[in-house]
Amino acid sequence: MPQELVPENNIPDLRPIEANDEDSDQPQQEGIDGPVESSMSADDENIMFNRLARRRAPRSKRDDLHPYTQTLVISEVDSCNIIEEATFPPQERASKEKIQYRIRVCPELTLGIYTSHTGSDIATASTSAPVYSGAPERKQVLLGHIIATKTTNAVVTDDDMAIPSPDSPPDATPGHKELGRTVCIHSLAVLPKFQGQGLGKTLIKAFVARLQVQDVAERVALIAHEHLVPFYTALGFESQGPSKAQFGGGGWIDMVQQISAPGIGDD
Repeated sequence: MPQELVPENNIPDLRPIEANDEDSDQPQQEGIDGPVESSMSADDENIMFNRLARRRAPRSKRDDLHPYTQTLVISEVDSCNIIEEATFPPQERASKEKIQYRIRVCPELTLGIYTSHTGSDIATASTSAPVYSGAPERKQVLLGHIIATKTTNAVVTDDDMAIPSPDSPPDATPGHKELGRTVCIHSLAVLPKFQGQGLGKTLIKAFVARLQVQDVAERVALIAHEHLVPFYTALGFESQGPSKAQFGGGGWIDMVQQISAPGIGDD
C-alpha cells in the first residue's frame, strides 16, 4: 500500500554544502582525507526521522498472529471439523470421518496454519493443545488447513472425493491412491474471522512448495466455484473447464497446477 510521503517541496536539501575557502566565515574541521561534513541540525533530523516513520508499513491483524505452517496430526481432527463447519455449507464440507481418514492415510498431504494464542476467543482454541507443557495456557491454535489425497486421474473425480467403506469393491476402492501422481486438494479452509489476511494464499504456496521438494506428484488439482477461479489462477492454477464431479451438487470448475522439482523447467 502506498505510504503518505512528505511533499517534495517541504523536504530540506540534506546534501552536504561544498564550502568555499574565500566565502566561508566558519572554520572547517580537518579530517584525514580533508574537510569533515557539518552535522545535521536538530530540525532537519526531526524532519528526516518523521519522513522515514511515515514510510513504515502499518501493522496489520496478520502481524499480531505470527502465523506458521506445519503438518496436521490426527489429534487435530476436531479442530479441522470446526473449521469445515464454519467455512462450508453442509453439502460441501468434509465429514469428520473423511477428515480422519485423510489425515490418517496421508498426513504428508496435509498442512495447517497456526497461531500461538492464550485466549479462548478463537473457535478452535478449545480443541487445541498447549504449545509446551511449561505454559499450558498458551496453545497452538489452528486457523486453517489444506487436506488432500492422491489420485491416478488428471483432475478431481467423485471417486477421489469419496472414502472407502466396508462394502467397497477391492478393485475399485475410492479415496487415496498411493501410486497416483495427482494431488487432489479436498479442502482449503480458513476460519471466517481470519479470512482476508492472506492465510489461504500462504497455505497454498507453502503446500505446493513442499510438494516440489518431495517430488511426490506431477500436478495439483482441485474443484472450485466459478467466483473463486481468479483466486486460484493468481496462485498458478489453470482452469480446465466445467468439472464432471457432482460432489455437493456439482457446478464446479476443474483447476490444475503442474508442478516440478525446484529448478526443473526454469530458464
